[in-house]
Amino acid sequence: MKSYLIYLLLLINALGIMSCKSTKPAFDPETSDKEMIIFGTGGGFTGKVIKYILTTDGNMYSYNGSETLKIGKAPKAMTNQVFANYKTLGFSQMTLNDPGNKFSFIEYQKSGDKNKVVWGKNPIENKNVETYFAVLMNIVKKLKPTETL
Repeated sequence: MKSYLIYLLLLINALGIMSCKSTKPAFDPETSDKEMIIFGTGGGFTGKVIKYILTTDGNMYSYNGSETLKIGKAPKAMTNQVFANYKTLGFSQMTLNDPGNKFSFIEYQKSGDKNKVVWGKNPIENKNVETYFAVLMNIVKKLKPTETL
């Protein structure tokens, strides 16, 4: 009888250990040295900001203000093209900070270096900004086809 009690306690202990979850996030863009493009929308009545993060290895993450979740992996050729276009279109030298009530943004980050472009509903001169943003959001839609963005 005593041995059954010991086995039962060991089983309960093992189940307790297996049910513990790691609190380590899948990816933390604030501390990562990876090259990444962060983009999304925010503002409005709630002020909520929704971010998507694309890394050079093609991993796409979403950040809702409290947690970062991997939502998929973009094809390598597409990822390479997106990062090349960022440089070709001159985003790294661009200065645009006109958020308005509701806004969209594109941010490039690599090893602590950051450049952020923010715009609202006012028309912007460089149409490449909105086109590039639409391409980024299209990647998200392909990776998250059942959710509304």
